[in-house]
Amino acid sequence: MTTNAPILFIGGLGGSGTRAVAGAVAELGYYPGGCLNESNDNLIFTELFKRPDWLRADPPAGRIRSRLQLYESVMTGGVRLRHLLRAPALHRFRRDQGGGLADAPDSIGWMTKEPNCHIFLEAILETWAQAAFVYVSRHPLDMAFSDNKGQLGNWSWLFDLDPTEWPTREAAQLEYWIRTQKRLDTLIAHYPGRILPLRFDDFAERPVEQLTALVDALGLPVPVERIVPACADVIRPEGIGRWRSRDLSAFSPEQIGFCRDAGWDV
Repeated sequence: MTTNAPILFIGGLGGSGTRAVAGAVAELGYYPGGCLNESNDNLIFTELFKRPDWLRADPPAGRIRSRLQLYESVMTGGVRLRHLLRAPALHRFRRDQGGGLADAPDSIGWMTKEPNCHIFLEAILETWAQAAFVYVSRHPLDMAFSDNKGQLGNWSWLFDLDPTEWPTREAAQLEYWIRTQKRLDTLIAHYPGRILPLRFDDFAERPVEQLTALVDALGLPVPVERIVPACADVIRPEGIGRWRSRDLSAFSPEQIGFCRDAGWDV
């Protein structure tokens, strides 16, 4: 199927709700890839890009773009021998990935859900003029108390953040959320209409309304009758609002102020 649906990436901090959002979008007709884990992360993207040491070496923009183009080739046509010459580790995905998008002719396009893909947000939008990015955010204090702090360990250096300088791991995690949000605000201004912020708290409460708004914003060729079934598996996690029963004393007034100024109930 040939459509005008954009190449779609869905990312955010780990535990922010990207899984539920991506599941609903895939139900609309997007091809998510053949190699997914239990959280529906695209393992091929993980293999190629969740590499802090590679990024610490400061690869030139052209090399990052080349790797993204390799990824596109795998997503649309499967893992081929020419890909293995550049990335031998992709061999383990060859069978499950099959022919990629070519094996899913009824799809409206291809998508990637992997929380860490937001690290490459600017490179993604520069590589594909037809790409859009859904950036999922969860309540910042819920994120601070989340057990999912892998990104803090992997990428805090990118945001000039040393977690050991903060009084608690939760305070460092909140600061990571804040700094990623500040970068997001800058990128939204630089790429108008191509980055769609989505608050998971709203999505979990009103999935049909929020998914409808996303479909409209992306201009997706999706019949309206597909939206309600696409939201069938969306549930409100028990972790929403967990911060209300926690001690907030480790957070600075500046951190709390940023969250309030960003429109979050604190």
